Amino acid sequence: MRRLVSILIALPVLIFASTNVSLDLSYENGFKWTGELSESVWLDEDWQFNCRAGVGKGFGIVHTGIIDELKKLVEFYYIPEANLSGKVGPFKLKAGILNEERGPGIDKLFLDNNSRFYGFPGFSLNYSRNNWHVESLWLRINDEKSFNYRTVVFDLGFLKIAYEDAVVYLNEVFNPYYFFVPIPTIAIQEIWLSQEGAPWKDESKNANALMGGWIEFNFGAGRVYFEALIDDMSLNRLLGTGSYLNPDKVALLLGGEYRTGAWKIYGEVSGASAYTFERTQENLPYEYTYFDTGKIEERMIGYKYGENSFSLKLGVRRFSGWCTLDLMYHYLVYGDRTPETPWHGKEMPPDTKWLIGDLTKEHTLKVSAESDFGEYGGKVEVWWSSLEGIGAGVFLSFKM
Repeated sequence: MRRLVSILIALPVLIFASTNVSLDLSYENGFKWTGELSESVWLDEDWQFNCRAGVGKGFGIVHTGIIDELKKLVEFYYIPEANLSGKVGPFKLKAGILNEERGPGIDKLFLDNNSRFYGFPGFSLNYSRNNWHVESLWLRINDEKSFNYRTVVFDLGFLKIAYEDAVVYLNEVFNPYYFFVPIPTIAIQEIWLSQEGAPWKDESKNANALMGGWIEFNFGAGRVYFEALIDDMSLNRLLGTGSYLNPDKVALLLGGEYRTGAWKIYGEVSGASAYTFERTQENLPYEYTYFDTGKIEERMIGYKYGENSFSLKLGVRRFSGWCTLDLMYHYLVYGDRTPETPWHGKEMPPDTKWLIGDLTKEHTLKVSAESDFGEYGGKVEVWWSSLEGIGAGVFLSFKM
């Protein structure tokens, strides 16, 4: 009993002894703010518990249980991460509420943490050996939809090569084939759907499988990387046969950076063809999104700007002791983006389409200054958007 009482008394000290606190205040057509606590508690030399939780206001999210007087200050709370991570020999494991991203670039094609205030129950298994590792990740998105991501990365020092695939599937919480079987998810999907006469043929296993990968070349002072995602490709185009060409649904990303002295220049260009990440039938909700409402940029599982888009980012960064200055220009253009509506509400067109429908163009220029003083850090940003006007943000962090 005394031991239990001692543990209960010591627990708050263990949790908050080295808690990181961050405050984020911004203005763009109104004030927004969040306050967040993040903590990693080592349970022993191999295992730790990780958690992030926060409160905020101004994002259009209002918790109905918060009393009205308190809503003048705080409108909602959130827990995007709460998980246990550790290793057993060459295996690394992570389980709990996850909010993950994977890929070499500023933006990510297969998996990005665009769901800022919400995490998903899931687990990952990572096996490392010498200069390569393989990872399998599962997330439960909602009552209808689950998600698996897998990658194999070969690290040759100056050169990294990675294979990636992902699948969104319905009517199952967890599919062991997608998690454990070491063949492309597209092939696993086809085994169930496209083999007439097979006793295991099961058309209820509806899924949207994607595949691709990335390559990164490092040359001392800089690096260049390229990533590709394939949602669907016309086999007639690849084989050079037939007159019919179904739409290719692909996303591509190319970027790089170079550092000389106290300066670094960087850039990235990316985009996705029309209909990429969409469902193809009205009654099958396997579009590549976390949620079915809200801004595209805040609900994509992978590429932030979604289908039918093009993005260009160019920047220069200056390192000067205690302060880092950054200037970035972003050009974004996109057409119709309707992941829940197959083919934008029309018939499937012949051949590949890109930047179709009413186009929206946005130019953004952002200047930021960031500093780090050990346990204290801060960042100030000012930006101008051709669509939203002028905005500013302040980010502060410290350790308790």
